[in-house]
Amino acid sequence: RNQYAQGATMMHLVSGLEWLAEQEVSVINMSLTGPDNRILATAVERITAAGTAVVAAAGNDGPAASPLYPAAYPGVIASTAVDAGRQVYRWANRGEHIDFAGPGVSVLTTRGNGEFGHESGTSMAAPTVTAHVACALANQRASNKEVVQYLAGQAEDLGEKGRDPIFGHGLLE
Repeated sequence: RNQYAQGATMMHLVSGLEWLAEQEVSVINMSLTGPDNRILATAVERITAAGTAVVAAAGNDGPAASPLYPAAYPGVIASTAVDAGRQVYRWANRGEHIDFAGPGVSVLTTRGNGEFGHESGTSMAAPTVTAHVACALANQRASNKEVVQYLAGQAEDLGEKGRDPIFGHGLLE
């Protein structure tokens, strides 16, 4: 939309997801959030049912916010963000759907004008979690559910012992 706000129509988003599924990718990163949407829910359900893993950013509406989508859809691996001190990003959404945390605060990124800057948010953490999922799928030759269980054993447990609504199964770096 402009240099400060990105967006896509639902039809473009679904077309992109369908194209990725046709390419037989093992995992799709969705560093975006929004309200529940029946069309997106159906597209994500079809993709995950076919065996493609989907990792999505949990959202940055704050700890008391309602779950955002696609991260809150069943079968989607929801990613939250932590800082260098392993503290949750203060604006990260929370909830029982959170699966893993990744580094996502003050991440060095490139800008559209060729310069560098620092960005924070669950969208910054989702690519790290996606990379872990992709590597686990390549090495394990397992289902998405089995990969989540495998990565849960690899993650650094943060917060309450075991899975919790802030860090999920823990940190993947």
